[in-house]
Amino acid sequence: MKLTTLFAAGLLLAVSAPVLAQQTSYPLTIQNGETTLVFEQAPERMVTLNGHTTELALALGLAPKMVGTAYMNHPVLDSLKAEYDAIPILSDGTGSPSLEVVLGTNADFTFGRLSAYRDTAVAPVEKLGELGINAYAVTGTLIKGATMDVVYEDIAKLGQIFDIQPKANALIESIKADIGAVQDTVKAAGVAPVTVMVYDSGTDAIYTTGKALQTHLIELAGGVNVFADVDETWANVSWEEAVARAPEVIVINDYGQVSAADKIALLKANPALASVPAVQNDRFVVLPLPSAFEGVRNPEAVRTLAAGFYPELFP
Repeated sequence: MKLTTLFAAGLLLAVSAPVLAQQTSYPLTIQNGETTLVFEQAPERMVTLNGHTTELALALGLAPKMVGTAYMNHPVLDSLKAEYDAIPILSDGTGSPSLEVVLGTNADFTFGRLSAYRDTAVAPVEKLGELGINAYAVTGTLIKGATMDVVYEDIAKLGQIFDIQPKANALIESIKADIGAVQDTVKAAGVAPVTVMVYDSGTDAIYTTGKALQTHLIELAGGVNVFADVDETWANVSWEEAVARAPEVIVINDYGQVSAADKIALLKANPALASVPAVQNDRFVVLPLPSAFEGVRNPEAVRTLAAGFYPELFP
C-alpha cells in the first residue's frame, strides 16, 4: 500500500492511498463495518440516501445507475446539477424516504449515512439485505475518529463494487492533491496551529464535534479542535467548558433554518463567552455543513478552514 505523507497541525500524518485491482472479479465480498456484503454483479439500480453520498456517486460517474436520491438538504454542486436533476427525488430535504418508496424503485443497492439505516428512517441494513438490497453505510458514520482514510476507503470500495476502479483512483488522487496543496501552503509558512471550537447549534449548551471527520479536517487545515478529546462524534458541552478551553477560532457549521450570521450574533451576545479569544477578536469561520461530511467537498472544507485560520496565507 502506497503511503503519502501529509502535514497537519504541525504533525506529519501518514494517509493511506488505496490501490485497486484494475478489474473486479465477481462474486465480490465487501466488508462494511460489521456487515459483509456479497455482490454477484455490479449493481444496476442504486439509491443514494444523503446529499453527500449522492454527490460522491455522481462524481464517480454513476448517474446512469442511480434510480433515486434522497435527503438533499443543500443545493447540489453546480458541476453535478444536470445529472442530479434527471434522477428521481424520493424525499424532500428533511428526511429519509420510507422503505416502501425505496422498494418501489426496484433498487439493488443503497448508499447512505448510518442514520439512514434505522427503523425510523429507511430500514436496518439487515432488513434491506433480506429484501435483496445490498446496503452500504458511510464508513465514517460507523466509527469514532474518522479521517480522510475512510473517505478514500469508501471511494475505493465503490470502485470495486461497480467495477470502475480507474474513476475511483482518479477521484482519490484528485482529493488528495487538493488537500495536499493547502497543507503545503500552511507547512511552508511555518505557522503555529490555532485552537478551534466548532459551534454547530444550541442555546442551553454547545452542540459540537468530537471524534468525527470534522476534527480531522480541522487538523488538515492547520488547527486543533479543543474538543477533540470528547468521546462521542458529536456532543453537547457547557458554555463554561468552552470558556475554559479558550479557542482562538470558532467554526460555525452553516445549515438549516438558523443562519450563520444569527449563530455568530448569538455567540457574541452571550456574556459568558466574552473572555473567549475567538469572540474578543471576532474570529469566526463559516463552514457549509455538507463539506464537513465524507465526500467530494472535503478539499473545499480544508481550504475554507485554512483560509479562516490563516487569512494571510490565502488571499
